[in-house]
Amino acid sequence: MRGKQYAAIDIARYVSALLVVCIHVYPFAGISETFNTYFIQTLCRLAVPFYFVVSGFFFFRKWDPDEEEANEAHFKRYEWRILKLYLIWSVIYLPYVIWNYASQGFSFLDVFAYIRDFVMTGSYYHLWFLPALIVGMWIVYMSYTRKGLGFTLKLALALYLIGYLINVYAPLWEKLPYVSILYGFFTKTMGTARNGLFFGPIYLALGLLLARTRRLQVRASMLAFLISFVLLVAEVTLYIRLGIMYDLSCMFLMLVPATYFLVNGLLAVRMPYRRQYTIMRYDSLLIYTSHILFVRILFLLLPDANLVVYFATLALSQLFASLVVRGKERFPVLNNLI
Repeated sequence: MRGKQYAAIDIARYVSALLVVCIHVYPFAGISETFNTYFIQTLCRLAVPFYFVVSGFFFFRKWDPDEEEANEAHFKRYEWRILKLYLIWSVIYLPYVIWNYASQGFSFLDVFAYIRDFVMTGSYYHLWFLPALIVGMWIVYMSYTRKGLGFTLKLALALYLIGYLINVYAPLWEKLPYVSILYGFFTKTMGTARNGLFFGPIYLALGLLLARTRRLQVRASMLAFLISFVLLVAEVTLYIRLGIMYDLSCMFLMLVPATYFLVNGLLAVRMPYRRQYTIMRYDSLLIYTSHILFVRILFLLLPDANLVVYFATLALSQLFASLVVRGKERFPVLNNLI
């Protein structure tokens, strides 16, 4: 039992899962393209960084500076758990992968493309979070154990800034002579900067920072979050005006302080514990991992009904999550899904 200290985190994690679904469905696209863009590129873009920061916090909360062997064992167990989760969900989505390749005309080169994606960008596009978590945690763990907190934060921020330049300014790199060749080579080999090398470390390092330092007060954190979020909206507006905003833009500068202050504020909230919060924690992961199973089918049936598809996806994903959580005691094999 985590107790009242982390109830707000579990609730926010569940809300984040609902926002991740929005990223893949664009629920307001048929109502207002402008509102949909701002909603996706500001509020929804907080969801995955939130997951990373919280993951880093709970991992390093158990850190004991005097128990090196225990820390290493904890790290290995964590990496194996995420890897096992990734492998299982990769198998579940394998029919969808085959479906995608078959619809485009399967070739032998698709095998190599899948291997690259499996390692670099995720075996299925929304599963990128899991290998990114594995690689990002390895970078932060190794850096922290050898060089300390300050170096880890600097390294993670440097990697994020490189990834930011690659990700956000992609439309510019594609147009520049010679640079476009280098950028094309990067996309062919790594796919995207939204991965465990460039994206993951900074948010996991922020979780480490929160685990090893004292909390700010709730009011101060939420005020700082509000300021950061307003600046995030301004940043997104700037990219829209420059004509470089595109669907895969996600490594915005103001996401870093906004996520940090948001998690800091939620960690400082004290709420009465309820068992439902633990269930919501499980549900959030299951909704995240399973929702594309339903999105693909629903869009085939309702190709232009984004908002309907969104709510139908939430309903089906939540039903799936509830069945897994309720059935895992009777069928222990279901524990492998969470």
